[in-house]
Amino acid sequence: MIRFYFLLLLCVGNCFTSAAQKKTTKQAKAKTTTSTASTSPKTYTGRVIAVTSGGGFTGRSTSYYLQDDGRLYGKRSTDATYALLAKQTADNTKRVFWSLEDRCLIKTTKFDNPGNTYKAVTWRKGKEQYSVTWGSPKDSVPANYEKFYSSFMATIPASLRLK
Repeated sequence: MIRFYFLLLLCVGNCFTSAAQKKTTKQAKAKTTTSTASTSPKTYTGRVIAVTSGGGFTGRSTSYYLQDDGRLYGKRSTDATYALLAKQTADNTKRVFWSLEDRCLIKTTKFDNPGNTYKAVTWRKGKEQYSVTWGSPKDSVPANYEKFYSSFMATIPASLRLK
């Protein structure tokens, strides 16, 4: 009789644990899907900075996107989706946007000289978009862009960078 009650308790306990795990997993999936889909860089309506490098023999590229809400995404040209890498602090996010908008003057800089390999910085808000692309060895990069690119990449820890 004691064995029967023990098995009954064990079974009931497993049923509750299993149901709780399923519910938690479903909630986590729903939360991830909802938050990623509604704020991906492709559909985000706020300000977005994209920093890209690519070209060469393969023609592939890697891009990192910082939204004005602090979310940092990464995407390779071969990836189907954006990967949420981190959430930047509000102060760091403001500093990065200020640097590109006020120091680099992205909205008034016209420069599109990619080489075999290239780097690009893009600023977008809604349908408004500005981009500076460089890589050609015969053309000099506009002031502050190489420094901006390097500083931006330095904020992404090596462990979070896309391989």
